[in-house]
Amino acid sequence: MKDPVTEADRWLKQSLHNLAIAQGHKGRAEYAEACFVSEQAAQMALKAYLTLKGERFILAHSVRKLVEKCAVFDPALAELIEPGKILDKYYLTTRYPDVLPSPAVPWESFTEKEAGEAVAYAEKIVQLVQRQF
Repeated sequence: MKDPVTEADRWLKQSLHNLAIAQGHKGRAEYAEACFVSEQAAQMALKAYLTLKGERFILAHSVRKLVEKCAVFDPALAELIEPGKILDKYYLTTRYPDVLPSPAVPWESFTEKEAGEAVAYAEKIVQLVQRQF
């Protein structure tokens, strides 16, 4: 079995990288991309936390569901459920035209405000997880 701390650190490193990418996308007015990569950064940070707690085979791709799993270990993390719900909406809608009403396309459908909120929520989640290391 792999060492949970080492594996969790790998997840966290990728999360931090994704967060930096999301911040860059936001700065370049690539709002759909900023929203999606923020969702990914949050997802990976939460998977880092769960891995650190000894969880294996974490198959969830919902930030909200991952937060709920994390809150079993630390009920204070439940405050992230609402941000998780918001980030979840970016998992598909930021990439696939067929999940948006026609004629919308993802890259034209997201705003600076949404990107700012997504990045801020991802930053909060990543920071809370970082404190566990």
